[in-house]
Amino acid sequence: MTDAGSRPLLFATFATLIAGFVDAVGYAHLGGLFLSFMSGNSTRLGIQLAEGHWPLALLTASVIASFVAGAFFGTLITDAVGEWKLVAVLGSEVLLFALAAGLAGLDVGRLALLPVALAMGMQNSVHQIIAGADIGKSFVTGALFGLGQALARWARGRGKPVEALAYAGSWASFVTGAGIGATLLAATGLVPALVAACLLLAGLTATAFAFHGHLVRPFGLQGGD
Repeated sequence: MTDAGSRPLLFATFATLIAGFVDAVGYAHLGGLFLSFMSGNSTRLGIQLAEGHWPLALLTASVIASFVAGAFFGTLITDAVGEWKLVAVLGSEVLLFALAAGLAGLDVGRLALLPVALAMGMQNSVHQIIAGADIGKSFVTGALFGLGQALARWARGRGKPVEALAYAGSWASFVTGAGIGATLLAATGLVPALVAACLLLAGLTATAFAFHGHLVRPFGLQGGD
């Protein structure tokens, strides 16, 4: 892969790292809820409803609804702005994280993180297909399944190892981000952790603006069959 071709991979990997960072912060602050892993939240919602924990079920449902709303608005934005979709979506995420940090600073409780769930839903609208691997999303179950599929295709001579490496790198970046997020939250608290995530996203947005032509055009890049 050329230097220009590797930019989307590096970009998507860093975006996934930020998602892991955010999920760890949300998990610790929300008492076991995630801000991007909606499969886990859906399981918890079912358990909470079965056990009659209505306040917790309402919070979980609110997080899930915020994520869906983010996917909705993110898709509208990407459909409307074309090649500038990375900048538009990431810029919107920066504003949502700034809002969350402000609400957390006002001590409004767990509701402060709903804008972050919204942002994570938006982020999935700018994932990329790189070397045959669908990466850059804010959840990793699909990445692990894709890794297994890619390994099977490679074993049968129908794929290339770079596809499996892309999936493995996406998963590893999420885990790394979660470790960083948990460490920073424990050391500094919620507001500084959200500000740090906001600054990381701002840097990602600036990168998207500077290299948008190189990052958007390779979206269909394939290196598989």
